[in-house]
Amino acid sequence: METNLRYRNEDDRCYGATGMTVALVVMEGEDLLSAVNLDAENADGLIEYAGEYFFNGNPGLSAKSAWNTILKHFNCSMAAAIGNVMCRRYILDRERMDDTTKKFLLKLMIEEGHDTCDLDDDETRRLFDKNFVYLTRVFTHQGVQSVCNDFADVLKRRRRMSRLDILEQLRSLRML
Repeated sequence: METNLRYRNEDDRCYGATGMTVALVVMEGEDLLSAVNLDAENADGLIEYAGEYFFNGNPGLSAKSAWNTILKHFNCSMAAAIGNVMCRRYILDRERMDDTTKKFLLKLMIEEGHDTCDLDDDETRRLFDKNFVYLTRVFTHQGVQSVCNDFADVLKRRRRMSRLDILEQLRSLRML
């Protein structure tokens, strides 16, 4: 499976960060965001997560509550990865995501699902398919595309946005 998800240039990187941010907000994971930083040393640092994101258990919580929290964080990470590529493809490139890229993302998510949540392949695939369908509707919506273009423009100028800046800039998503 040959695919390249490296950023081609700064615009591509900016729209990737935008897609991750928008996906987290629409998936109700904004509480996990701390900031978005276009000048991060590496691609993994584009999104700065809040401390809660790195939750790895709490003896005061039931096992079910802890697992649900870990599953929510995995779901948000999956949405961010899908949103990154969708925003770049649908909005910046004005094309659809090819099947090779989709299969590559699914493969990565299956591995992460095993490691993070002990999910089997079918469980991760169902979650991936659900997120993929939903996020396709999100990123192909003209109103969302306009919000993404505006966000990417602001991010490119500011370089870094705090959680409050992000929520302010994306408040119009709630009206769509």
